Amino acid sequence: MGRPKELSDEERSALLAKGWRPMEVWVIDRDNEAYRAEVGRELDATTEADRNDPDIDAWVVGVRGNLWDDDEP
Repeated sequence: MGRPKELSDEERSALLAKGWRPMEVWVIDRDNEAYRAEVGRELDATTEADRNDPDIDAWVVGVRGNLWDDDEP
């Protein structure tokens, strides 16, 4: 997969004149083995933490209060 079509000088100038600026965006490669291994490690750690402290959900609700309740303004 190559780079997307590059803008002509005129297209680039028009966008810059409108207040746009160029930006390069990098996203996670979910097929990358290092990424997948880290996600697996984090999921295993979360599962183990839940096993070790089954009341963690109740604690989180107690700490956050009604922060995410829809009926509060």
